[in-house]
Formats: sequence, structure tokens, C-alpha cells
Amino acid sequence: MKRKISLIRLTITIIVSGIIISSFIVAYIAYTRNNEHTILQAYDHMSTIMDLVSQNIKSMIDEKTKLLSLLRDEISQKDKDTNISTLVNNLLEDFDTILHIDKDGNIVEYWSRKEKLERVNISYREYFKKTKESLKPYISDSFRDIVGNYGVALTVPIVKDNSFNGLIIGGLLVGTQKLNYLVSSASFHRTGTIKILDNKGVVLFSSDPTETGKILNEISLDDGYKSIRLKRIDGKDYIVGIITIPDTNWKVLATVEKEDILFHSYRNFRFMIGITILLLSIFLTLVLVPLRELTTSLSTLRKLALDYVLGDLPQRSPTSRFTEVDDILKSFQEMRNTIREREEKLKEEQAYLENLLMEMGEGVLVLDSGGKIKFVNRSLLEMTGYSEDDALKMNFLELFSSSERERISEALKDCLENDKSCKGRIKIVSKDGREIPVLASIRRVNIDKKLENYLIVFTDLTEIEKRERELENALEEIMVLNEELNKRSQQLEIALASLDMKLFETERAKEEAEKLAITDPLTGLYNRRYLEEKLSHELIRAKAYSRYLSIIMADIDYFKKINDTYGHKVGDEVLKGLALILKANIRGEDVVARYGGEEFVIVLPNVSKYDAYRIAERIRIEIEETSFKEIGVPEKITVSFGISSFPDDGEEAIDLLKKADQALYQAKSLGRNRVEVFMEPSESIHF
Repeated sequence: MKRKISLIRLTITIIVSGIIISSFIVAYIAYTRNNEHTILQAYDHMSTIMDLVSQNIKSMIDEKTKLLSLLRDEISQKDKDTNISTLVNNLLEDFDTILHIDKDGNIVEYWSRKEKLERVNISYREYFKKTKESLKPYISDSFRDIVGNYGVALTVPIVKDNSFNGLIIGGLLVGTQKLNYLVSSASFHRTGTIKILDNKGVVLFSSDPTETGKILNEISLDDGYKSIRLKRIDGKDYIVGIITIPDTNWKVLATVEKEDILFHSYRNFRFMIGITILLLSIFLTLVLVPLRELTTSLSTLRKLALDYVLGDLPQRSPTSRFTEVDDILKSFQEMRNTIREREEKLKEEQAYLENLLMEMGEGVLVLDSGGKIKFVNRSLLEMTGYSEDDALKMNFLELFSSSERERISEALKDCLENDKSCKGRIKIVSKDGREIPVLASIRRVNIDKKLENYLIVFTDLTEIEKRERELENALEEIMVLNEELNKRSQQLEIALASLDMKLFETERAKEEAEKLAITDPLTGLYNRRYLEEKLSHELIRAKAYSRYLSIIMADIDYFKKINDTYGHKVGDEVLKGLALILKANIRGEDVVARYGGEEFVIVLPNVSKYDAYRIAERIRIEIEETSFKEIGVPEKITVSFGISSFPDDGEEAIDLLKKADQALYQAKSLGRNRVEVFMEPSESIHF
């Protein structure tokens, strides 16, 4: 016979063991969760540092790109001046070498802080091809430059007429002090490092200058835009973070030893284990005393439970000094009284259920195993028109038409043999021969211990079928409405297409209106409003680059006489002809506008007062030699000119226009058909 084990002692042993094991499990889980939290904090810290370094380097690259773009704009100007030397000297503070390359890859000119460069062709270089292909600024991977140094190139394309026309290259040597400072200043933890790599894994910049130029093969750089993960390198676990610097092939690589991150976590875990052991010792000492008392009380309850099962309860109920045990003893006495009360209630509920079945809205009947009806409720009698006596004398199948009885009998037999509930839509026949659609639900029930009975519930579907027919009619109407909706949809698509065409025409009209807003409708020249905006803009550039800016104001001599003699239509043709002559004698960056009725203004950026005089004199001679007989003016037409210049005659647009007008007035006073330059009363000028 197997040795019996005390359940109480086993329970106490399990509880104590469970507490000890649970304590160590909780401590281990807390340690693990703390490690995970520490690692996640390290991830967040590393991510923040990588984002900061990436943003700083991206900002630095954008700044250098803008400087190279400014140099490109200066080189692209037809008329260069000494400002380009100042700009290049400033750029050489950020770049080691600056190259101007033509569209075939040849060096046009270069500037270098150190070496003299050999003029070689660089069209085979990757950065030349990429820039030519994209027509956008590009920063390259590491490479050996023309003089053999290991560096990277920042390129800006020169685009003319939407075509590649060369590029400006700014060369940076790997390990540039400014970038190394950005990297080394972003240190974290004791073993944390930051490196900048190109797409081939070459270290461009590092907090450790000795690593510059090395290739890191042990770390994959193909992890997408940004990744942080654990990796084992040279026998140690590292947290490795990689982020791609936007708009470049460069990567920011951050690494830190896992042990460095978890150093404090290891120390806290050892302290936690010691505290846990101490607390468990105190806890077990305090718990074992009440557990012994609990064992004694449970033994007493076990004896009382056995006595109750045998019906040998003492006349006087035992008591206990423990509240819980005393409550259980009282519960045993109340249990016997409760069972008796429930037996009485079951009898009452059985009678209630019979009445409930009788009053149900659905038809209910109960069959015996031979198919004879044993019970039928009032609803089924009202549905079929039979009396209760008639129904109890009938066979179940008599409720159906003779043609359906065999099929229904087979279906009923299948449900009962497989002991499953069945549902189905059928029709029963009333006493007067009407067919009534119903939903029949059949299941096996045991009303008493000896006989099997079958409960059948009939739900009248007459009203539901009526609603179904109404629904079918409604669906037909919906189909008709759907066809009408399709026709209306086609009409709507046509209307939308027409609306799109009108919107397109409106957009074209808007563009034409914007053009007309800055153009004189008669001459096709710019109008006065555009002239004033352009003059202010050019003045800002002239001040920024210390350049000249000259204004020529022209007025047709005796124009009123031409209008009075030959008519305003001929006068308009004269204005158009003079506009063509003015436009033919200016550069692409110059601006000529109709300032008033017969007044014109020419803005000449980067042109001195002397050069403006020569241009005005050339225009004056061409107008004087041009014949206007074809438009109806037999005599010669002449024009007077007045000139002012920045910075000699003023620094604001209104001052230059005013003084050009004064010079024009001087030309008119001295006999017309001449060019006059504004001079202060104390000045004298000779051309």
C-alpha cells in the first residue's frame, strides 16, 4: 500500500518553496527588466547623439554648398570683378582645394591652400558623373584626389539653358579638424565612440584621429536609414548605431560596450540578492508559527466534514477560537437547511415551466419516441385550429401534407439518431387545410428517467414571408433607381470634364494677367512698377558686392509735335520702334522700361557712369540715323538722355531716378538730342 502524504504539510511545503522560488524569480525578472530598461535608455541616448551629429554635419555641408553655389554664380557672370578673389579666399578657409571644371571634365582654374595642381581630366571620377547626371549638388565617398591626398569632394553643377556646363568642386581632406571636432565633442559613456563613414566603410572623421582612413569591414552599413542593435565584435558585445546623413552617402556610426552600459545594473543586482535573502529569512520565521496553528484547525475541520457526510453530527455545534473555522462550522449546518429549501423550489419551478410553455407565443409540442404527441401548448392549437383533445390523439406527421410526411420523417429520424438539434423551414397544415410556413426546431429532452421525449418548437413565418416578398419588390425598385443613377453619373463625368477645361483656361488667363501686370501693353517693355522693384533689387546687390549701378533716362524730343502733326497712332508706332532699338542695345541682365508717356529708363547693373555714357551715346546716334518714313514721319527723330550712377549720385532708388531726371532736363535745356551726366554744381566731368 502506498504511503499516504499529509495534504496540509505538502501544502505548507509548497507555499514556503513557492515563496522562496518566486522571490528569486522576481529578483531575476527585476534584474532583467532593469537591464532592458538600461539598454533602451542607451539606445535613446545613442539615437539622440547620432541625430545631433547628423544634423550638425548636414548643416555644415549645406553651408559649404551655399558658399560653392555663390562662387558658381560669380564665375557664371560674364563680367567678373575683383570680388571673386575675396570670395575664394574666404572659401579656402573651409576647403583645401577649389576647382572650376568645364563640361568635359577639364580643369579651367583652381585655387589651393597648399599644392600646385596638375591640370588633368577628371571626367572619369564618380562625383563628376553623378553631378552631371543629377544636375544637383553632390558629396562623394572617399577617394584619392589629383595630388594623391585622401579626401572627399563637394560639387555644385554649373547649369546653362537646363544643360550641364561644368561644376565647382570643393575638396576636403579626410580628418578635417572642424569635422573631427564635431565628432569628438559628441562623446558618451566611458567606451562610447562616434565615427563618420562613407558608403564603402572608410572612416572619414573620428573622435580617434588614428582611425581616419581605415576601412571597417566588421560592421554592415546596409541596415536602412537608421538602426541600433547589439553586435559582437572581437569577443565583446557592443551596442552599434548607424544613421545615414540626409542627402549624402555618409553614415554616422556610434558604438559603446554593453558592459559599460550595464556596469551599475550588475552591482545593483548583487545588492538586491543580498536584501532578498535577508527579507526571506525574516518572513519565513514570522509565517511558520501561524501555519502550525492553521494545520491544527484544518485537521479539526476534516474530522467534522467526515462526520457530516456520515450524518453523525453532534447535537451541539462545535466552535473554534479562529473566526474562519467557526464560520465554516456554521456553514455546514446552513447547508442542510438550504438543500431542503431548494427541493421545494424545484417543484414550484417545474409547475411554473409547464405554465410558461403553455403561454409561449411559439407553438410547442412534446413527442414520445413513437411519434405520439404528449404535450401541446395553446399557441400551436390556435395556429392549427385543433383542440387539445384532438391534438393529443393525433400522430405528429398528421400535421403535414401527405406528400411531405415521408421527407419530414426521414429528416426527424436523422436528427434523433445523431443526437443533434435541427432547424428548418417547413409548412404545417391546419385543421381547415391551410398551409402555414413555420421554422421548426427539434431537440431531444428527458422529461423523466425512463422515456426519451422530443421537444419541437414552431415559429410562425407567415408575417416574415410577407415581409420578404415586400423586400423583393423593393430590391427591384432599387435596381431601376441604380440604372438611373448610372446615367446621371455619366452626365456628371461630362460636366466635370467641362469644368476641368474651364479651370485650364482660367489658369492660362491668370498667367497672361500676371505677365500683363509687369509689361507695358504698347511697347512690350517692362512697366514702371516692375522697374521700381527691379531697381531696388539691383541696388541691394550693388551694395552687397560693392559694384556700380547706372541709370539712363531717355525722353523723345518734340514728341507732342509728332502726335499733333501725324496723329497718336503714328506716335504709338514711334514708341514701338524706339522700344526695339533700346532692347537691341542692352545686355541680358539689363532692364529697359517705359517710365512715362515718351520717357524710358534703362537699369545697367555693374556699369560705371562712363560706360553708361558710351551706351547712351551709341543709342542716341542709332536713333538719330534711323528713318521712320515707313510709319509716316519724314523728319528725323531724336532723343535726349540723362544719366545717374550708384554710389556717386545716391544710394536709394528715388535719388538715382531724381538725379537722372535732372540730367535729362539739362540735356533738354542745352538743345536736346544729347547725353548729359548728372553732376553736382561744384563738379566737372569730361568724357
